[in-house]
Amino acid sequence: MLIWGTLILLLATLLLLFNGLRMKMLEKKNRLLSAYMDTAGAFYRGIQKRVEASRRYRHDLAKHIQTLETLLAGREDEDEVRTYMEGLQKEYEGLKKKKFCRDEILESILDVKTGQCRELGIPIEIAVEDCFYTEIEEVDLVGLLCNLLDNAIEANERCAEGEKKGIWFYMEKRENRIWMKIVNCISPGEEFSFTTKKAKKAEHGIGTKIIDDLVKKYQGTRKMEVDTDKNMVTDRISLNGERKVWS
Repeated sequence: MLIWGTLILLLATLLLLFNGLRMKMLEKKNRLLSAYMDTAGAFYRGIQKRVEASRRYRHDLAKHIQTLETLLAGREDEDEVRTYMEGLQKEYEGLKKKKFCRDEILESILDVKTGQCRELGIPIEIAVEDCFYTEIEEVDLVGLLCNLLDNAIEANERCAEGEKKGIWFYMEKRENRIWMKIVNCISPGEEFSFTTKKAKKAEHGIGTKIIDDLVKKYQGTRKMEVDTDKNMVTDRISLNGERKVWS
């Protein structure tokens, strides 16, 4: 009887220890996830400021051109002023024209990540349907695309010198859904995993969890394929694009 009592006490103690460790791991994961979301929020606020600054600059530039047109008449240096004004008009038209699409948040995200790829020497091609993607909340769009593109960039950084590098990103609306496809190179012989290869093991899987949670929030699907012959990974995502979905 004493033995059974001791065993039960031992099992209860082990169970308490296990639950305690599990709670600590969950708390640590939640803290990391919260910190990661704070970082994403800061990036989103930076994107917002960039968009607002661009809008203000375009507005001020348009006003400046109008003022020059008013002052131009009757001036002796008309040709010189007109040349200056035409230069401003070209700059204004260039600012109005988007590289990727008219959605300013998406445009800014892609512009930032394209610049990052350029600095790292990673070729990137982007084809996005020219429309607004308001069905996705802006902060969610930032979280989803930044994690997808960061994963692709990280995989390319692991490619050795001389190995093929590249990222191809596509996005469009079709049949009341938003479709995304990202293809990226991986190092030959690399065993593909959803888990990041970041040095900080505590950060492993957080980006993937954010992507999966957002796909679920927008009633979406995600499918990944690995082509070991071409050393490429394809990540396909579709989201509900019929209406704004709230969790």
